[in-house]
Amino acid sequence: MASMARLEPFVLQQMQTWQVPGVSVGIFDGDDIEFAGFGITNIETGQPVAPETLFQIGSISKIFTATLAMTLVDDGLLDLDTPIVTYVPELQLGDTAARETITGRQLLTHTAGFFGDRFDDQGTGDDALEKAIRALGDVSQQTEPGELYTYCNAGIDIIGRAIENILGQTFESAMRERVFDRLGLERSTYFASEAIRHSVAVGHEVGGEDGQMVCDPWPIPRRSNPAGGVISNVPELIRFAVMHLRNGAVGEQRVISERSAQEMRTVQARADYIHDRGLAWSIYDIGDLTVVEHGGATNGFMARLILIPEKNFAIAVLTNGDQGSPLHSALTSRVIADRFGVSRTWNRVTLPADRLEGFTGTFRTSLGDAIISSDGARLTMTRIGHNPFSGESREDGSYALSPLSEAAFIVDDGNLVDTIGELLLGDDGAIRFLRMGGRLYYPD
Repeated sequence: MASMARLEPFVLQQMQTWQVPGVSVGIFDGDDIEFAGFGITNIETGQPVAPETLFQIGSISKIFTATLAMTLVDDGLLDLDTPIVTYVPELQLGDTAARETITGRQLLTHTAGFFGDRFDDQGTGDDALEKAIRALGDVSQQTEPGELYTYCNAGIDIIGRAIENILGQTFESAMRERVFDRLGLERSTYFASEAIRHSVAVGHEVGGEDGQMVCDPWPIPRRSNPAGGVISNVPELIRFAVMHLRNGAVGEQRVISERSAQEMRTVQARADYIHDRGLAWSIYDIGDLTVVEHGGATNGFMARLILIPEKNFAIAVLTNGDQGSPLHSALTSRVIADRFGVSRTWNRVTLPADRLEGFTGTFRTSLGDAIISSDGARLTMTRIGHNPFSGESREDGSYALSPLSEAAFIVDDGNLVDTIGELLLGDDGAIRFLRMGGRLYYPD
């Protein structure tokens, strides 16, 4: 078992390197459990992080939503291979033909093919999700349904709306009854008004006179709750993870069937280099171990949940800084390497100048622009991020890239370290998309 006391110097060093105010860590290792909090919840109050401190977990919420959906599958109320309009007839999409065929399975595996980064605020009422689904009529269909993996937040929101329609209740109340309460997750919630009763962290970003500043706004739009709205802490997140490690049950309490738990972590969509997809889970190998995991990012929060089912192991890392991603990547990699003696490696290649030139250009998506250049020997990327919650845009920095092939690269430094980019070509051999962070960037 990795002792938190031995990890503390490394965590503190990483917090300083990446300017992250607070970190909470939970490790489950063959029935041994450890939790620890480091740093502070808020630079304006200085309150310490405790293991019970609540953080936004961002897109790890998708695993909760998929789990909730599988409770309906188990009850015979939802068929993942039936067109989703059967359950969500009010759904609007830009491509009417795709609307008629997209299935719940494609939504949960991010292969539905439509643009998915929609965070428009539809208010805080119980009809927020319904309004959001009715407002998707202008989203573009980037690929044919089932053709290609492309990360799609709105697709998970559609699953959330299907759950509302099937059960006749709000998505959040369904999650409370069918998942949170069954697992005894007493503090996990979707609402700031409930979180504020407990120790709770605020998000931070690099900037301001002191180098860090509190992010605003704190809540994400309610319409995005299925895709990214869970507020939780490491003890409850680890309890959720243990349920999945034990194929759907904790003790005498079963949340989903063994078959559903195993189906969630069975590869159903493939993506070169980065990871494969189960039902919401990302799946990849580290050495001879199969890892299922998911990360999360909201306004000033970064999170990671990793399971290694064959080793009965899980680790959760929650951070309240916008550069928390390289911290939790470094920490989880260190713990896994120390515990199991394996690490994820990438085979970099050397390419001549004319091949490097094939990567260059400006690539755009709603969450950021990537400008890739070459000096004949090295690749460099400048990224301009567009914050969907604050509406602000800023240059994230300059990054060194190393080719993995003539069509893929890895980021070598900065807060995007180890991010993979892939050039996806059309039938004519021209660049159709740059896929990075799961998103499809269009060449300018």
